[in-house]
Amino acid sequence: MRDHILCVDDDETVLQSLRWQLAACSADFCVVDMARSSDEALAQLGTIAAQGDRLSLALVGETVGGQSGVALLEALRQRQPQVAGVLLLPASYPPPSEAAMQRAGIVLYAHKPLQAAQLHLMASLILQVTRLRRQNDSLLDSLQQKRRDLEALQQQMELRIRERTQALEDANRRLAELAVTDGLTGLYNHRYLQDHLVLEVERSLRTGIPLGMLMIDVDHFRQYNNRFGHQTGDEVLRRVARLIAEHRRVNDVVARYGGEEFALLLINADHRVARRLAERLRLRVQAEPFPATRDIPGGRLTISVGVASCPADGNTASSLIAAADAALFRAKHAGRNLVCVAGEPTQAERPESLDPSEPPHPPSNEAREIP
Repeated sequence: MRDHILCVDDDETVLQSLRWQLAACSADFCVVDMARSSDEALAQLGTIAAQGDRLSLALVGETVGGQSGVALLEALRQRQPQVAGVLLLPASYPPPSEAAMQRAGIVLYAHKPLQAAQLHLMASLILQVTRLRRQNDSLLDSLQQKRRDLEALQQQMELRIRERTQALEDANRRLAELAVTDGLTGLYNHRYLQDHLVLEVERSLRTGIPLGMLMIDVDHFRQYNNRFGHQTGDEVLRRVARLIAEHRRVNDVVARYGGEEFALLLINADHRVARRLAERLRLRVQAEPFPATRDIPGGRLTISVGVASCPADGNTASSLIAAADAALFRAKHAGRNLVCVAGEPTQAERPESLDPSEPPHPPSNEAREIP
C-alpha cells in the first residue's frame, strides 16, 4: 500500500512546480498525482482507492475551476476521512474560518508561491504525522482485537468453570446420596435411619408431636431366597421396598434396616395411627402377586410389623428401636403376617391367610443389642 499526494489547482504552472518539487523530495516514499478540477480530483481518489493505496495529503488551491478549494477538501475528506488537507492561498489572501478548516480537514494553509524547502518540510511533517496516526490506529485495532479475543477466551473459561463446578456439585450430591442410600432398593440405608431418628426423637420430645416407628420383616424370606436364588430374592426386596414407599405419607421416612428388614418413621403418629398404617401396608403386601410363593407357608409372601411410638415407648433413638423390634419379635413368634404394637397384647387370632394347623415358626430376627 502506497501513500499518495494529490495536487489540485487550475494553474498549470503551479501544478508543474508542485510536481517537480514534491517528486524531488518525496519520490522514494510516496506517489504525486495531479488534478485540474474537482471532478478530476475525485476521480483520482477513486483510482487510488481501486489500486489499494491511500490518499494521505491533498494540496488544493483556494479556487479550482471556479469552485471552492475548501469545498473540494471537504468532499475528499467525506470519502476518505484520514486525508490531511493543505489549502494553497494567493499572496496576502486571508485564510478561511476555523470552523471551515475543521470541516474540511485542513491541517495547514500556505501562501503561493511555496519555496522548495518549505514544501518539503511541510509534506514530510504531515506525512510523518499521518503515518504515526495510522500506526497508532493499527496498534489500537490490534489491541482491541486482542481484547475481544481475551474476552472470548475468558467467557469460554468461565463457561468451562461453571460446567466443571456443576459437574463437581452433581458428583458431590450423588456421592452424598450414595452415602445414605441402599444400593439394592434405593431407599435410605441403616446409617441414614440412625442419624435421622435421633433428630426426629429430639423434635418429638421438644414439640410433643408423637413419632411412630414401624419395624417390618419379610416372612420366610431366607427360605424363599435359598429356594429360588438371590436374583429372585433381590427382586422381591425391591418390590417390597416399592410398596412401602408408595404407601408412606409425604413426610414419613422409609429405610432398609438390613437384610429383609425395613423401618418406617411416621411423623405425628401415635399407636392408633401407626397401627392403621401398618395394617394397610400388611394387607397390601399380602395381596401382591410375588412369583413362586406357592411353596412357602401360607402360599403368599407376607410381612410382620412391630409398632412403637415416641415418647410412649421410648424417649431415645435406641429405646424406640428396641421397642419396635420387640414388637416385631412378638409378631414373628405369634405366627407372622401380624402387626404387634409395643405395650399392647398380641392378637389371639391369626389371619386367615395362614394355615391354622401350621405350628409357630421361630422368629427370623433374634433379639439384638441396640448400640
